[in-house]
Amino acid sequence: MTFSGARILVVGGSGALGAEFVRKFKAVGAEVIASARNADTAQRIPIEADLRLILDLEDQQSISRAVDYLKATYDHLDGVVLAAGLVAFGATAETSISNFSRLIQVNCIGQIAVASELGELLDKSERDSKFIAGLSGVVAEKTFPGMAAYTASKTAFSAGLRSLQLELRRKGILVLDARPGHTETGLAGRAIFGTAPAFSTGMTATHVVDRVIEAISEQKTELASSDF
Repeated sequence: MTFSGARILVVGGSGALGAEFVRKFKAVGAEVIASARNADTAQRIPIEADLRLILDLEDQQSISRAVDYLKATYDHLDGVVLAAGLVAFGATAETSISNFSRLIQVNCIGQIAVASELGELLDKSERDSKFIAGLSGVVAEKTFPGMAAYTASKTAFSAGLRSLQLELRRKGILVLDARPGHTETGLAGRAIFGTAPAFSTGMTATHVVDRVIEAISEQKTELASSDF
């Protein structure tokens, strides 16, 4: 699969991984639309993006507005990358229902909603290969102490991606579930609650993004943590 001329949406384009996807896809000739939660975080989207879009995954009205805008503005999309996320640390008994709900909403429900609602635009792509790629992470494979809510949200996201793959494959839409291990994105230092444990040095965002793009090119539906 080549990406030159493809129109790709990167959800979470203001984060370390999302920003790297923006730069990588633009470098190979794609048109890139990148989203961020609000106007302030949108300033962190790389200047290479063709369009900056406000999309707050915690707000269904924001999701609907963004989807409606995309459907009204574009006749198709060729790819969607789901690279947004929140993280938190702490024992299950210390995790409030509100924080648990935030993680589930952002890491799973919101992103699956965006992907499924944009299936219509992907279906209209005339390219042989159209795709949805999500990053669920190693926690979808292995449970870690003190990360119950985060693990649950990412495991649910992984299951949602696999379900979308079954639902959309007849339309020729590839759905990739990528599960990288710890990556140096700075996200652990911005946890919505709790303090991150002492992780060993993780992978670079560039390495992870390169592997995911390679997997999309190879039409893979799964990229296990051991594949990174």
